[in-house]
Amino acid sequence: MDKEFTKDMFENVDEYLSSLDDTSSEPTTQENKDYDQDLYKKWFRSKTQSGFLSIRPWFDAMKLKIDIGKTSADGKLISSTNVFVDAIDFAAYLRSITNGSAQINYQANERMGVPTDEGFVSYGGGMIDNKPVSRIFKSHYWQSGESYDAMSFAWKCGHFQARKSDSGAFIPDMSKSLSVDMIKVTRQDICTISYKVDLALSAHAASTKEWYHV
Repeated sequence: MDKEFTKDMFENVDEYLSSLDDTSSEPTTQENKDYDQDLYKKWFRSKTQSGFLSIRPWFDAMKLKIDIGKTSADGKLISSTNVFVDAIDFAAYLRSITNGSAQINYQANERMGVPTDEGFVSYGGGMIDNKPVSRIFKSHYWQSGESYDAMSFAWKCGHFQARKSDSGAFIPDMSKSLSVDMIKVTRQDICTISYKVDLALSAHAASTKEWYHV
């Protein structure tokens, strides 16, 4: 399990998690909804791993579904982990990276599990097979040994067993991971993703009256 998904960073953040979770709009079962086609999909291959990154819109809830998968040498799926992020928050993050303002707007926050500047984290959750599951997305500089490479980013999706608080937040048990997948994303990739997300959101807003009501 990714060493940066630690239990300590979730102490005393119930209120924060509750403010991010929108359980009324989360699907109740995994892969149970008819989503649109991929807005972005790219296959990756390196000396040590191969896999894919997929992004699909779910504008009924103003979210994006991010799916990271790992494949074998012969192209067979080994694992796949998907999460949901707020479409506007994620678009703002991507644009901030592309226009050079992310070091100011998205500074490192160890308490929330973001170890570098230009990082982003999203906490959410849903009921899967009638059990509460926490979904976490994280982006930060790619780590090489003990140092970070600011020219690329590690994008991570994680599912963890969780308990549902009285406020409706999904509080993860970081010692009980269900699925974790990670992939390397370059700054050039982020430029392409940001442009596509912006176009998709603009088209949705232009064709949907009061699009901000979800």
